Amino acid sequence: MTTAQRWPRLSLLSLPIAATLLGLGAVTGQAQEINVRGLEPVPEITHPNELRPLSQASSLLSLEGGQRLVNEASSAVAAQNYSLATTKLQEARQVYNQLSNFYQQLAASFTGIDNRISASQRQRALDTAQLRDDATYQLAIVHRAQNQPELAVPLLVQIIRSQQPTRDLGKRAYQQLFELGFVDTAFPRPDEAEGEGARPLPQSTNLLSLEGGQRLMMEATSAIGAQNYSLAITKLQEARQVYNQLSNFYQDLAASFTGIDNAISATNRQRALDTAQLRDEATYQLAIVHRAQNQPELAVPLLVQIIGSQQPTRDLGKRAYQQLFELGFADTTFPRAGGG
Repeated sequence: MTTAQRWPRLSLLSLPIAATLLGLGAVTGQAQEINVRGLEPVPEITHPNELRPLSQASSLLSLEGGQRLVNEASSAVAAQNYSLATTKLQEARQVYNQLSNFYQQLAASFTGIDNRISASQRQRALDTAQLRDDATYQLAIVHRAQNQPELAVPLLVQIIRSQQPTRDLGKRAYQQLFELGFVDTAFPRPDEAEGEGARPLPQSTNLLSLEGGQRLMMEATSAIGAQNYSLAITKLQEARQVYNQLSNFYQDLAASFTGIDNAISATNRQRALDTAQLRDEATYQLAIVHRAQNQPELAVPLLVQIIGSQQPTRDLGKRAYQQLFELGFADTTFPRAGGG
């Protein structure tokens, strides 16, 4: 494994996700789903003649419901009520994402049974996914208008991963990343693009950046010098989360541009490696602080993560293993005496 090994995504910079729109049968004591195909249907309690079709215009989980939320968001933006606009756009993208997932499930269920229905549901899944990405883009723009690039960047990367960089919305999302200074290469290339585009913003004001992570590391160092270990731990945890987020996003961009613009892909892959290295260094410092506080139960998991990412033969991997040896978690030195 390399330093670009992906760790679980950390939640410091993630947008708060609202509760699931529908309760999907969480039964107390029932830990396993049961496949009911082939079982006899349970008789309906309500007479069919008493049922009425749902009004899609009044249903939240519908195209109309999603569009209503987007319209409310647009009105809120016009009134400069960005807090309300953010809420409505978050709800809209969740509605569209739910719809897309349900249409995909129906398409899969009807495959080989009724391909006409399957194809129809698959197209609906694509259409609602497009609406989800449109709402996500608008949400990113609102975050940018509020000078919150750390909230906009994750959304823009999601859009590129979903849309691909060659589609219109993917291009617009990448342009936003370029203007925010998250990437430094324009796409399409300047000779292909229309206009020169906006000037990138300085990264020094952005938490989700190399500068933001370095600022947190400096604050942690100052806290350690003042023996304020509680503050140092907080700052180091935030720094490793920032670097982990950056590494994941750069990996996503590298994958999205593979075969489309290999120079951009290679640049982002290297950035993923570099920020993963910074993440591991912050993690090592955090483990050292935990050890200084006589908390080996907190230090050991971090040291093991570092070795898994770095490999034991690299300098940071060796230092992490030495810490495990000194803590008594490992009982064999490495490298062996005499270089064996």
